[in-house]
Amino acid sequence: MSHPVARDVERAAEALRDACHASHHGLVDGPGAFAVVGNLVELTGRLPQLLDYLARSLRRAEVAAHYDDRGRDPAEALDRADDALVEAHRHLGPLHDQLTTAHNQLGHLGRLITED
Repeated sequence: MSHPVARDVERAAEALRDACHASHHGLVDGPGAFAVVGNLVELTGRLPQLLDYLARSLRRAEVAAHYDDRGRDPAEALDRADDALVEAHRHLGPLHDQLTTAHNQLGHLGRLITED
């Protein structure tokens, strides 16, 4: 049985794959992009918590309960994965800030409605 966090992230990844697939079916306008970007802001705002949780989990992992299929010390893989998660977290701040700026700008747009 997989961990609940793994199942939830799998569902989120599937939803993102579906959204990417839907992007092949025409363009989105400003108000539509506002909704999409708003959700991306929420996702990028929540990722640091998840990355911290994963890195913390790896730091506390029992090395003796793991093996590395490359014949290396599993502690090395755990440490390198932890370092990569910390680095990924560091990059999320600027991404979140840029998405927030885009969301704020899109929030000023509306759709012109023409009367027949």
